[in-house]
Amino acid sequence: MSLIDSRRPRTRRRMHLGEDILLARHGGRIAHLRLDRRSNCMVATLVDGTTDSASNVLAPIAPTPVERLRATVEAVRADTAPVSRAELRALARFSAVWLVVSVLLTAGVVALAASGQAPELMQMGYGYPAF
Repeated sequence: MSLIDSRRPRTRRRMHLGEDILLARHGGRIAHLRLDRRSNCMVATLVDGTTDSASNVLAPIAPTPVERLRATVEAVRADTAPVSRAELRALARFSAVWLVVSVLLTAGVVALAASGQAPELMQMGYGYPAF
């Protein structure tokens, strides 16, 4: 098979990566090339009747963030993740306690500043969470 076919008019078409790979592998022994759109690869039928395929993707596509999150959740559920479920539960408990203590202290400072008549206490109470 030659790259220039005299039976068809010359049209510019996109050459796929898999086609280039198959031409490098088999050269003139290719009888027919077809594009497999489902798996995004080129399939070559050789003169002796065998087939070969090559991907049109140079590098594998990285998983999306949702797929990575789904895999992480499945690993935690199956207890194969680097962090065990018990450690995650303890971290969640400490985080909840820290949140409650932080909210209570912030509310206490704001209440103390609001109840006092000194303007510097009011300014300190409202300016505390800003930084």
